[in-house]
Parts: sequence; structure tokens; C-alpha cells
Amino acid sequence: MNTDLLTFVQMPKILQATSRGQVTLPKAWRDQYKTQYFTTEVQGATLVIKPLIQENFEDSVESAWSEYKKGDYIASEELMKKYGL
Repeated sequence: MNTDLLTFVQMPKILQATSRGQVTLPKAWRDQYKTQYFTTEVQGATLVIKPLIQENFEDSVESAWSEYKKGDYIASEELMKKYGL
């Protein structure tokens, strides 16, 4: 990663939530991880966002979504339990 990008990635950012409560993570942040899934947790007054990088997780999510559309699906609780979330 070049120095300018590293500086940008490490700089504090102000993010604005949409009217639906959605926040967009800067592309430079998202590009650091090979996932489009993130976990969140509240620690006091801090919101912690972590990339969800687990072997085969994204494939399982895509498969579950495909099965859901066909009427066969895995409950989210079962999927989370499978991956220790």
C-alpha cells in the first residue's frame, strides 16, 4: 500500500448516516479486506466494525440466499452458530 493511501486509510473520518440509518465505509477501507460482510458491536460509546473473514462464509451466505429465494433456507441463527458468530 502506498504511503498516501496508508495515510488516508488511517485518518479519522466523519461518516454520515442516511435517513435509513445506513453508513458507507470509505472504499479504501473496504478494499483492504476480501469480504463484503462486517460485524458490529457496541463497546460503551464506541461502535466497532470488523470485517467478517471466515473460510467459506461468503459462499455459505450466497448459497443460503439462493436457497431462500427457492423457498428452502437456513435460518440466520443456524448460519451464525455454524460460524461462531
